[in-house]
Amino acid sequence: MKPLTIFPKEPKEELKVDKGIIPFIITYGTIMLVLCVWALGCNYAAAQGKIPASIIKYPAYTAYWNPSTLIPDSVIWIEKPHTKVANRAEGFHATGGRPNLSKDYLHSGYDIGHNCDASDENGNATDEYNSFDFVNTYPQRPNCNRLTWLALENYTRSIIVPVKVKVSYIGLNGELKPDGVAIPKLCVKELWYSGKHEKYIVPNSDTVSRHVFVYYRVK
Repeated sequence: MKPLTIFPKEPKEELKVDKGIIPFIITYGTIMLVLCVWALGCNYAAAQGKIPASIIKYPAYTAYWNPSTLIPDSVIWIEKPHTKVANRAEGFHATGGRPNLSKDYLHSGYDIGHNCDASDENGNATDEYNSFDFVNTYPQRPNCNRLTWLALENYTRSIIVPVKVKVSYIGLNGELKPDGVAIPKLCVKELWYSGKHEKYIVPNSDTVSRHVFVYYRVK
């Protein structure tokens, strides 16, 4: 019987890690994780059509214009009592490389409705002209724009103190072609003045004029 040969175990090599590099690895991993989450969020938002709004600041108003809907998420300004010095601009225009949407409205059955009303800004010729930028517009049905919404605008101007105004919308009801201008289902106007807050939710339809504008005030 042959004697059993026992081979000595080879010594294990220990993995030596420079402890100075560990914070770098952790920091790099954290950054990459944040970037991945951000990228996934952007892709999801794009897929859902929820692209962050572009903030367009004019001296008289600020528009949070959304490139995915081609209308503002909201427009905010201060309406102040003033004396009219400027005549109404001849038409709407586009700025900042954004599309001119005139062809979308042509024969669409919708008015180009101001958010920040031109008459709120006609105390200054430049402000009045800037109110005709498409970033300050919604497609509105004629009876909404020319009757109910106009009455609400006139009421706002009748307040003898400065009024903070915010216009936004709730829901969408299709879009205008060819560019795809989103059509608000409900137009919302909020007023803050003298410690008061008033909110109006106005249907964007031609039947809206069956009621006076105060009917649409949120109780």
